[in-house]
Amino acid sequence: MEWIIVAKCDECREEETFEVESDAPPYSIGDQIDTCKCGGKFIVDEILELE
Repeated sequence: MEWIIVAKCDECREEETFEVESDAPPYSIGDQIDTCKCGGKFIVDEILELE
């Protein structure tokens, strides 16, 4: 399965989208997955399954 992960920075609200291939959702809503260039943390905001 392929998943689209939408994450937003908790400081500047910049948004990043990741495409991940996995049998189950690779993250949960609220997971911290990366660091933003502003120093904030990218937090998973939305998980979409591609069919």
